[in-house]
Amino acid sequence: MQNKEEITTNLVERLDWRFARRDESRIARRLWKQQPVDAISSLEEGALLDECVHFLDEVGVLSRWQALQGEDIQREMVDFFQYVRLYSMKTLLGIEAMNALPDLLFSDEAAMRLAGFNALQIRQGICQRSHEKRQGTKPPGPLCPDTLADNIGKLSLTAMEAFLNGVVQDRAKAGVFVRQVTGILDGTDLETTARYEGCGQVTRKRKITDKRGKVREIEVTVYGWQLLVLIEARTKIPLAAQGVKSQDHEALFTRDLVTQARPNLADHACLRRMLFDRGFLDGADLWWLAQQGIGFVVPAKENMAVTTDARALAAGDGVVVGEGGARKKTWPTANRRPRLTRRGPSRQRSPRAVQARTGAAPLLHLSF
Repeated sequence: MQNKEEITTNLVERLDWRFARRDESRIARRLWKQQPVDAISSLEEGALLDECVHFLDEVGVLSRWQALQGEDIQREMVDFFQYVRLYSMKTLLGIEAMNALPDLLFSDEAAMRLAGFNALQIRQGICQRSHEKRQGTKPPGPLCPDTLADNIGKLSLTAMEAFLNGVVQDRAKAGVFVRQVTGILDGTDLETTARYEGCGQVTRKRKITDKRGKVREIEVTVYGWQLLVLIEARTKIPLAAQGVKSQDHEALFTRDLVTQARPNLADHACLRRMLFDRGFLDGADLWWLAQQGIGFVVPAKENMAVTTDARALAAGDGVVVGEGGARKKTWPTANRRPRLTRRGPSRQRSPRAVQARTGAAPLLHLSF
């Protein structure tokens, strides 16, 4: 069960606040001498969220929030923008369960005021419908968690994609990203039940430990989607994202994510390097990235020629794998290795000069 202290810690960490050194004596001296103080900030949830909302308003994200609208809403007693802000607060605070919202978020008057609710709504709720049928006391807050869950789910996929792209563009324009961006490509499962309409289905092998402590593999069927995200390595801010079904392979969407991210960065930043695991490994895509001027770092597979080449060069035996799997020496002959000779007390030929004299192939430094 989460508590208020835990969600406050989550908020501070996710907003990337910088640590400060506590020096009360220095503060007292400055106040006594009537010297100016840089700022006075509260560390309560409402104050932290207020600073975050102010930043989003400055870079233009707040107006995009206000433009969002759900589909097929029958009775709109609360602006859809308020649902979006409440769910954003839930994410920032790291609240895991929807049913924990009344105690951890809805009862916080400062946070609820930022979401657009007044004091009367926070105490009594936005309406008294079916109030006489309620069993027990009313939970704190202007609405129930089910209302938030039902309405936030009415935001269409097209609207969410347009919102994400717009937010990335606003942040790039505000100078949040460095000029040369390194992207990290990764995916995560969004599992559902088999009854979820339109979900994907895939069978995978998982390792489990039985009651006797033995590890064995079993096949399990997973339902739902995958969320594929290209994030900026320094800030961990998403640059592009796509939701695909569970059975779709990650490598099929590498180009789509890169193509989506580059216009979002526009002229304010440039995607220069990408890091991803072997799930996205595809030779045609790697060649396409090289043609686009984007470098990449990916773990090589055990049976790939580049793995054998890199290990051979690291071991120093000068053997690489050629076409058809043929092994060959990088030196002209087996006995004609370059030798470093001294001329004077501290003069020694450089490897570049030795290479030019012997005709040896250049040494490559490969990292995976």
